[in-house]
Amino acid sequence: MIELRKITHDNFEAVLKLSITDEQKRNVDSSIYCLAKAYVKILNDEKPPMIFAICNNDEVIGYVDIGFFELAESAFLCEKYGDKSTYGLNRFMIDKKHQGKGFGKQAMMKVIDYIKSFPQGKADAVSTSYWMVNEAARKLYASVGFVETGAIWDGQTFGNWNAERKDIEYAEVGARLGLSS
Repeated sequence: MIELRKITHDNFEAVLKLSITDEQKRNVDSSIYCLAKAYVKILNDEKPPMIFAICNNDEVIGYVDIGFFELAESAFLCEKYGDKSTYGLNRFMIDKKHQGKGFGKQAMMKVIDYIKSFPQGKADAVSTSYWMVNEAARKLYASVGFVETGAIWDGQTFGNWNAERKDIEYAEVGARLGLSS
């Protein structure tokens, strides 16, 4: 059974040992990076991300990093959809040994259920992004109801994407799942 669990002393090492395929390494940050970034946010009095181990029974098979964001009126999601705040899926990964077994979709459904409890405040949507070349992520997000927003940007500089560019692996695509009140 898939569950989201707090990262504790008991599962910390297992989270650090999670790995992905070599092809995926440019698509997802490591769990070490994710935890270190959360630590920096806490030290700087920022709202910490919600980071969970994804477990199948008692085995750690992945992790998720969720953030809560209040949006400026000039933000794309506010202008296009009227969103005032959103939960962002900053990182989501399933260990390479457990991919292709349906765990990603099950875990994403658990993540969405958790977000619908509004743990850090009310929000209009869940937002995420993924590299345009990451077909597995596109299919996963679409399978649970995410819709591409039409926003595409340079995933390294965050500037506008020029459709004439040949280095398509750096194009990042925005997706959104509306939350019913």
